[in-house]
Amino acid sequence: MRKFRCVSAIAILILIATALPVQAATIPAATETTDKQVGSLTPTVVSRLEKAVQELIGSKTAFQFDDVTDMGKTWIVEGELEDGTATLQTEYNKEKNRVDSTTIRYKISSLGKAMNAPLKAKVLNSAKAFDSKRPLQFEAFWRVKSPYQSNKPSNYWVFWGAGEKASSLYVDVDQGNAITVNADYALKQVDPVLLNRAMNTFKRVSGQRITVQHVSRYKDEKKGLSYWSFEDASEANEVKIGAVTGKVLAVSTSGMDWNDDADFKKSFASPKYTAAEALKLVKPKVRLLFNINVSGYKVKVQGNQYTFSKQQKGTDSIVAKVNKKGTFYEFSLHSSDGKMQ
Repeated sequence: MRKFRCVSAIAILILIATALPVQAATIPAATETTDKQVGSLTPTVVSRLEKAVQELIGSKTAFQFDDVTDMGKTWIVEGELEDGTATLQTEYNKEKNRVDSTTIRYKISSLGKAMNAPLKAKVLNSAKAFDSKRPLQFEAFWRVKSPYQSNKPSNYWVFWGAGEKASSLYVDVDQGNAITVNADYALKQVDPVLLNRAMNTFKRVSGQRITVQHVSRYKDEKKGLSYWSFEDASEANEVKIGAVTGKVLAVSTSGMDWNDDADFKKSFASPKYTAAEALKLVKPKVRLLFNINVSGYKVKVQGNQYTFSKQQKGTDSIVAKVNKKGTFYEFSLHSSDGKMQ
């Protein structure tokens, strides 16, 4: 029984890591775990755990803690809602005496009970509008709060897509329930025109044929971001194409050739190019990529990054990055209104 509980605790930690945004997903190093009884925790610890759970589910919803796993620096405390609609897990930091994270894992059938009607309608409408041809469908949803993590969101709902297509929808509670959606697509599900545009964009920047293997679509409703992402097998090369406009928004190729931060600072202590030289080099590629003529644009240089802008209201700017060899390997379009779609 002890062996099963140890494996279970580690598996659940991995699930939590995958629920967080990519930059926050960290899996703890393997450690010896031991089981404890909930009654072995001090009243203060139990009170803090209960408060963290009640904050997410409401004080009127009954729940119980069932198991405690000692992970060394933390306790993983698991339980369930007594109405059977969800399981729960909290992580208590023993060194800092605080609840580091709380996760309520709901069954999709309990959506109407767990979420208020206006927010439920907002989520379902966003899922439907994301892709008119393939509306998102969910098989589970979680309520998560990790107040001490540095990245955002840290206080959110997350819905997991059902079926073969991996997808997720986040509701950022701290940002007025702002919604972001991400979904993966099989190549056969993607418009061939967009796929070819991505392939041609890679070739225009790198001079090489780069095959697209991964395609996903992203939407941030609050920021006005809505685009397709095309990546190669190694995910070292990426093209972003607006989901609304169908235009290339950004391209990044594997052109980084410095060894570390020290090498970067040394290599780009002085600009690789003057403003005139940079304009001459990027002009043809910017024309091909974004259909923009950068003649007369001003150039700002910071490290290996060159920003091309025009002192005219409503004019988009271009950001390009150069490597040690002097090759521009990354280009992105920055619209005047901050939107990318």
